[in-house]
Amino acid sequence: MEKTFKILTYLYGVLLLAGALLFFFVPEAGKWLFASGAVVCIVVSFAQAIVNRTSELAQSRRQRLFFIASLFLGVAAWFMFIGSTNWVVFALVWVVVVIYLSFRS
Repeated sequence: MEKTFKILTYLYGVLLLAGALLFFFVPEAGKWLFASGAVVCIVVSFAQAIVNRTSELAQSRRQRLFFIASLFLGVAAWFMFIGSTNWVVFALVWVVVVIYLSFRS
């Protein structure tokens, strides 16, 4: 299970980065890549929150916070599809939360 989470984490990382960069050059393709990466991130974070539900309280809380932060990527993808530039703000909020959580673990 851990290996699957690791592979999916690399996958959504590549999809998010490629989608965000490609959005500036080819917006139609970039938003689909970003949205697919956001969906994979949401699914992985939800699965990890379920798996770690019975573990230590602090770790369980961090996993729930990561899931809530991953929903910001879904909102960012939605802003991409409607043509707003607010997607950058939501993506940056996700990045800040992920960096915070990476040092808390």
